[in-house]
Amino acid sequence: MLIRIITGIILIAAVLAWLFVADYPIFALGALFMYSVGAWEMGPLLGFKKRITFLCISVVASTIVFMTAEPGHFIDQPVPSAIKWLISSGMVVWIFSMPLLVRYPKCDCWKNNRILTTVYGLFLLLPFLEGLLVLRATDYLQDPKSGAFLVLAVMALVWCADSGAYFTGRAIGKTKLIPRVSPKKTVEGLCGGILLALIAMLIFVRMGWFASYGENLTNIIIASFFTILFSVEGDLVESMLKRMVGVKDSGRIFPGHGGMLDRIDSQLAAIPVFLFFSFLLNGELF
Repeated sequence: MLIRIITGIILIAAVLAWLFVADYPIFALGALFMYSVGAWEMGPLLGFKKRITFLCISVVASTIVFMTAEPGHFIDQPVPSAIKWLISSGMVVWIFSMPLLVRYPKCDCWKNNRILTTVYGLFLLLPFLEGLLVLRATDYLQDPKSGAFLVLAVMALVWCADSGAYFTGRAIGKTKLIPRVSPKKTVEGLCGGILLALIAMLIFVRMGWFASYGENLTNIIIASFFTILFSVEGDLVESMLKRMVGVKDSGRIFPGHGGMLDRIDSQLAAIPVFLFFSFLLNGELF
């Protein structure tokens, strides 16, 4: 328990420094580190015999994307439409994942198709990576900390949802959500998590953490609601992948906390889903 607490404190300090102390290039390197470690851990969950195989594929994919649209330009130029569509494509993965979760373990033959699992893994990770870079670059020239608060706000929605779901589930949780994937998650816990996170969202809007994304209250409420909802699916998808290969944690990089994917599973969905609905509602996709 002591190791878990110490690791948690160090992680919080590292995330805050990454967001508010590091400049944009260092932030981008940190995002790449998260992406790369996530790819290293995801390989075995997707059925790859060697971790290095999927890691190399992921590095090549991110390099191609970076060559197409250099992240450094996000701070002084409009985000290219191709990047917006790449981030939004993450929605396809999360929609595709819904029937997989509901029917697990009856329908898991897809994991034997290496092309399908590779594409699936890439579109779990790439939209998350590019989404982080786009969020952090928001209004950077006007205020270098603006994007940092925005990233923190989106991530905090997930943390609040997790906390609300945990305490509500323990107090009144009875109806299992998807017991074959995650036996402890309940419908009541999900509702409690959504409620707490939406309350937190209103506070973040009031504090100005959502920057220009919070100017239209209706849009930010809709985007935040789906962000919270799909963040739960992010957690469930990682649980499903781990059950498929019979492991408890995705890795051991964080003592007492498991691997990188164990820490960012919900964020893999939250970041691209938030941006997708923001782009859609603001008319930036069509």
